[in-house]
Amino acid sequence: MAMLDTIREGRIEKAEKFRAKGVNPYPSKSKRDTMSSEILNDYVSFEGKEVTVSGRMMFYRDFGKIAFAKVKDASGTIQLYLKKDVLGEDAWNNLKLFDVGDFVDAKGTVCKTKTGEISVEVVNLDILAKSIRPLPEKWVGIQDEDTRFRQRYLDFLVNPDARDKIEKRAKLLRYLREFLWNKGFMEIENPSLEVNPAGAQAEPFKTHINAYDMDLYLRICAGELWQKMSTIGGFEKIFEIARAYRNEGVDAEHNPEFTMLEFYWAYATLEDNIKLHEELFSGMVKEVVGDYKFQYQGKTLDMTPPYKVARYNDLFIEHIGIDLDKYEDLDELKKIAIEKGVELEDGLGWSTTIDQIFKQKVRPNLFDPVFVTDYPYILTPLAKRVENGNGKYVQMFQFIIDSMEMCRTYGELNDPVDQMKRFEEQQKSKKDGADEENWAADYEFVEAMEYGMPPQTGSGLGIDRWVKVLTDAQSLRECIAYPIMKPGK
Repeated sequence: MAMLDTIREGRIEKAEKFRAKGVNPYPSKSKRDTMSSEILNDYVSFEGKEVTVSGRMMFYRDFGKIAFAKVKDASGTIQLYLKKDVLGEDAWNNLKLFDVGDFVDAKGTVCKTKTGEISVEVVNLDILAKSIRPLPEKWVGIQDEDTRFRQRYLDFLVNPDARDKIEKRAKLLRYLREFLWNKGFMEIENPSLEVNPAGAQAEPFKTHINAYDMDLYLRICAGELWQKMSTIGGFEKIFEIARAYRNEGVDAEHNPEFTMLEFYWAYATLEDNIKLHEELFSGMVKEVVGDYKFQYQGKTLDMTPPYKVARYNDLFIEHIGIDLDKYEDLDELKKIAIEKGVELEDGLGWSTTIDQIFKQKVRPNLFDPVFVTDYPYILTPLAKRVENGNGKYVQMFQFIIDSMEMCRTYGELNDPVDQMKRFEEQQKSKKDGADEENWAADYEFVEAMEYGMPPQTGSGLGIDRWVKVLTDAQSLRECIAYPIMKPGK
């Protein structure tokens, strides 16, 4: 710490020396007229031309009467070539007031050095912002993971891979919006604060509004019920890309705040949506990665369409040897599951038991992309039952990669009487303590459904998880620009 204090004091003193010379070390305006990439990508056009480049000085070395620096802007890094006889005595001596980390304007002529490196031979170097703290050494980087995420701006600065993940995330979001708009969908923003946090199976964050003296919750999904109510109001193809919040655990695949895409498509079927997802996902991969095949977690992930489709119960039979159709008694299902190595807590209901078997013994086997269809009715109160079936399964699919749920899609239930019955069943199970994380009931939504809701299909995609896959990240925190952290000491 003493060393850092000494460095800070020295740099603050240099800022004061600039001021003593009549130079503001933090001016408001840059004179930049050219990005570094423009020069590097088209040297022939720029050779011999005078330009002003601007950015952060990432390297500086003095060789007596010449010096070299590297300046980094958003498009790349270019070398500055500084000569004492060109700058003059005063300007040459002023170079001692500059440090690595400073933002500068560099005016000069585009050239190549004797080593053939494209450079700007500087005639004038101006300070734009004096750096008071030293940057991490770029060849060492930031070794402590906690520091990486707490001081994310430094991680972006010295770690190109960290910055690349966020750039690809931005490209992904742009692609999703353009795809849906081109398909005739319209984005409608929905409330983030809700009286009733419905639409998913999760623990919400609670807050309070002083103006109404009432408790509210942060939404746990991107407005599922609000979007359905919009279809009741006449909007047929709608979506929202939004933050959602769940007061649950944090691990490689979960973060308390996350980004979702949720969309609803009136008069379309689940089969229509599988085709749309296939087009959406394959195009998204090609746009962000550049190829359908890429490395993920040490394996080659092949996202070439079409994708495998498999029924939920068929995967149970394949991977754990349990046929859900044969079990009417919960205790019998629990017994065979435990015998097959599933860890179950006491008192679990049907929903949580089936879900735990799937998560522990089935989903870990799913690495390659697959649409998993026909989920058990007990797992969701918002999807229609599979037609011409035994009533145990609903029109739902999840797209799974490397055991992660990448999207959840329904043939949406639009029968208000059936919807009310399912909400009541879920609330009874929750009250009994069997399935404490069951869905919250929203009776205003049922009232809206009674006015008539068109047949439709809806889908929710986890943006952070898609970024994790497309950038081969180890955790979701790498895919979020500024993940929430505990306060530092």
